[in-house]
Amino acid sequence: MEDALFGTEIEYGCIGSVQPIRAAQQVKDAIFRDCRFGLIDPPPREWGEVPGNGGFLFNGGRMYLDLGHLEHATAECRTLTDIVAHERAGENIVNQAAQAAELTSQAYFVKNNTDYFGNTFGYHENYCIRQSPYDSALVDGMLPFLVTRQIYAGAGCLLPRGEDTPAAFALSQRAQFVTIDVSHRVRFGGRPIINLRDEPLAERRYRRLHVIVGDVNRSEFTTALKIGTTALVAQLLEQGWNPQLALADPVRDLRRIAATTGGNWTVGTEDDRYIPATEVQRVYLREAERRFAGRDADTIWTLENWAWVLDELEQDPARLDGYLDWVTKHEQIKRFAGAGQAWTDPDLIKLDLSYHQIDPSVSLFDVLAKRRRELLWVESAAVAAAEQSAPTDTRAHGRGRTLRALAAAGADTAIPWRDLKGYLENLLWDRRYFFLAYDYIDDWQDVAANDSWDVIPYVLDWKAIAVCGRVLEMPDPFATYNEEAQNFGESIQDIFEEELPDTT
Repeated sequence: MEDALFGTEIEYGCIGSVQPIRAAQQVKDAIFRDCRFGLIDPPPREWGEVPGNGGFLFNGGRMYLDLGHLEHATAECRTLTDIVAHERAGENIVNQAAQAAELTSQAYFVKNNTDYFGNTFGYHENYCIRQSPYDSALVDGMLPFLVTRQIYAGAGCLLPRGEDTPAAFALSQRAQFVTIDVSHRVRFGGRPIINLRDEPLAERRYRRLHVIVGDVNRSEFTTALKIGTTALVAQLLEQGWNPQLALADPVRDLRRIAATTGGNWTVGTEDDRYIPATEVQRVYLREAERRFAGRDADTIWTLENWAWVLDELEQDPARLDGYLDWVTKHEQIKRFAGAGQAWTDPDLIKLDLSYHQIDPSVSLFDVLAKRRRELLWVESAAVAAAEQSAPTDTRAHGRGRTLRALAAAGADTAIPWRDLKGYLENLLWDRRYFFLAYDYIDDWQDVAANDSWDVIPYVLDWKAIAVCGRVLEMPDPFATYNEEAQNFGESIQDIFEEELPDTT
C-alpha cells in the first residue's frame, strides 16, 4: 500500500496439560535451538526478562516471551499480502516448534484475546506515521473509527449473561477489557483504545500509531480489511482531514456495540445525536475513496471490500458468514446450541476456543477454511515463503539477511551463557555483568557503555544490529538496506575472529 508500513504483535494463549509458561518456554527454545527459524538475542530486553528471552527470526520478525506468553511480532510490511502471510507464518512456526518440543498432544496454542477466566492476551497493531501520536487531531480522528471498526473486525466471543452483558455473544473479545479511551500505558492505568507510547523504533521523522483495542483474527480476509482500512484512515488524518465526529463516551459505545450482534449499532456524539456505526465508517470510507481511489492494488481492494462489507452488515450480518470472524463463529455456535440448549453449556466455550486453536488438527477455523475458502486470503506458497524470508521492500529484508550471516558465523555459540546468567561467583560482584544479566539493555549502546562485548557479542534490534562494537544502523523502515546488509554480513566472520578468537 502506497506510503504505508505496518506490523502486528500477537500474544498466544495456551491451554492443555502442560503449564502455559512452561509450554511457551519450550516452544520458544525449540524455535531457535531445534527448528532454527532465527537467532536468539542474548541480553534481557525488558524488565523481568531473562537472558535469551527471545530473538529475531530470519523472516524479519521477532519471537519472544512476554509475561509468560509466547509473543510474535511480525516484520515490517508494506502490503496486505505480506502482513497476512507473516501472521500466518508465525502460526506455522509455533506449530512446528511445538511438534519439535513434543508438545502437540499436551499444549495447544490459541490465537485469540481471552481465556474466559478474566484474562486477556494482547494484539497490537503498529502503523508507521509521520506525525506525533500525541497529536489531538490524530487521536480524536481515530477514536470514532476504532470504536465502530469492530462491526467487521471483531473476532467474537461468548459472554455470560448478566446485567451489563445482555447478549450471550459479543462481536469483540478485546472490547470487554478496555476501560479508557487514551493512555500512555498498556497494562497499568487501564487498557486504552489508543496507546500513546511514543516508541517509533525508527529515525525521528517517523512515529508509531500503537492500536491495542483490536481483536486478533483468524479470518485472513478480516485481517487484511482491518489493517487496510486502518492504514488508510491514518493517512487521511496525516493529511489534515477532520471527520468532524466527536463521541460522548467512546468506551461506553465500544462495549455497547460489542454486545449487539443483530446490527443497528449506534454511537452517541457530543452534540447528543446517535449515528449508525455503519454511517460512521462511511464517513471515513467516502473520504478515502475521494482521495485514494485507484491509487494501488491494496487500496483498491480495501475500498471495494470496505464498501461491500458495510452494505452486507446493513442488510444482514449473517450474509458475511465465511468472511468475518465474529459472524462465522456466531453462526457455528447458533447451529451447535440449537433452540433448546442453554447458551451456558460448557461445550460452547470449547467450541469457541477451538475456532482459535492454531493446530490445524484440532482447529475449528481450519476445518471451516477447507470448506469456506473466503476465510483464507493468501496462497499457501506465500505463507511458506514468509516462514523463512522477510518482505523485500522494508528494512526487514536487510535484517533477515544479516541474521543469516550471523547464524552462518556461529554467532550464538560465542555467547558465554553461564557467565551471562550469573552462575559464576566471580561475576556477581562486577556491576557491569550484573547489569547485563539481571536488568535489561535498551540497545547496543548500553553494551558499548559497559564495554561488555565479551559477554554479549551481538545485539539484535529493530533499527540496528551490533557485533562486537561494529554496528549496522537501519533507522529507515522503508529502506531495504540490501547492499549494507550484504557488506556487513561478509565482515561478520572476520569480526568474530578478530574480537573473539577463543570462541571459534
